[in-house]
Amino acid sequence: MNQAREKTKQLIENCRLICQNEPDKIENWLDLGRALLDDARYAEAEQALTKIFEEGRFFSFKNGIPRVRLKTLLHWKKNKLAYAKAYADLAFVSVHQANLAEAERLLSMALRVFEETGEEAEYFRAANRLGTVYRLGAAFESAEEMFLAARKVAERHNWQKGVAESAGNLGMVCEACDRFDEALAYHTEALKLYEELDADFDAACEWRQLGLCCLRAGQADNADKHLSQALALFEKTDDKLMQSRVMNDLTLTRTGKLALDTAFEALQRALASGDEFEIADNSLLYARLRLEESAEDSQIETLLLSALELFKKLKKQNEVANASSTLGLFYLRRRRYDEAESRFKDSLHLEQRLHRAFGIASDCCNLGLIAQNKGDKQRAAEYWEKAVALFAENGDDEHAAEFKQRIAAL
Repeated sequence: MNQAREKTKQLIENCRLICQNEPDKIENWLDLGRALLDDARYAEAEQALTKIFEEGRFFSFKNGIPRVRLKTLLHWKKNKLAYAKAYADLAFVSVHQANLAEAERLLSMALRVFEETGEEAEYFRAANRLGTVYRLGAAFESAEEMFLAARKVAERHNWQKGVAESAGNLGMVCEACDRFDEALAYHTEALKLYEELDADFDAACEWRQLGLCCLRAGQADNADKHLSQALALFEKTDDKLMQSRVMNDLTLTRTGKLALDTAFEALQRALASGDEFEIADNSLLYARLRLEESAEDSQIETLLLSALELFKKLKKQNEVANASSTLGLFYLRRRRYDEAESRFKDSLHLEQRLHRAFGIASDCCNLGLIAQNKGDKQRAAEYWEKAVALFAENGDDEHAAEFKQRIAAL
């Protein structure tokens, strides 16, 4: 049993009771919202945090005419700090909704208030979150600046866990910029601090980041060792979701039958976690590896269709495109050309909306193969010409040359 998760759930229930008994105290809704965020219940957290602003509306309406509520001005001044905390937490919800612009706006407003009021703990928390928003948006210089600012606050107050958190975040920025030596140094520093604090979950996350950093740097053996350490700690904390994710990572460090077995184990742990996205993601990975071995296994189709439906339900457009194209590849290898064409067209439509050049080019290549197998050489050439142009624009000269030759051969 994951004791930390059980404690969070109990805290949520206690906060709900307090909110029912004292609904007018905005601090109660803030506590509930934060507890729900800790349990990754984003929609419920948003509802709780929005309650804070119900008394803060500046306008009322009488006979359809807006009127300023003067008491709201006093209410806002009195509760400005609580509002800023709510902004910072609502920003976390926006990140989950992939609305980075809204998250940046909310966190920027919150940070100004925390600076004015000298709330350094809240400033540290919001600065790390804003750094994460910048990192996710590939604004790496801004991300590094915010993480360094957060680190200075933590060092000033000797918050060792805060120093570790900022070091881990800086490691991820350096990794994204291919500064692998710096990334490994930051993650090693964070790991040492978490181990001194006996923070097993956080230490496991850093072992995982060390593994992923080594994997990106082309050090597969070191990556496997670090990820195995992470897995052992996540097993100790009984976190099935993180076990699944690390097994997924380990699959990338391995080849052949070992990779397939690891992917299968990742899927089993995802199923045990009950997380729908994790189940879909691991179903897709496992199906891809089985497809590499043989397209004759009909269970591959079942896995892919199941993953596709879950991704659609969760509105994960990137993953819907990936699952559609993999399903198209399965049908293509089974010579079920009409079904393959339909799936690749679905994927192509999404890739164009997502502006993912490689995905568009890949789908055009496969649609060209289908057209060629159907005897439509003109359509095949049209698809491949689009692919060649995209490969050339993105510096993939090898694939551009390959499909130029295919066009000439037609």
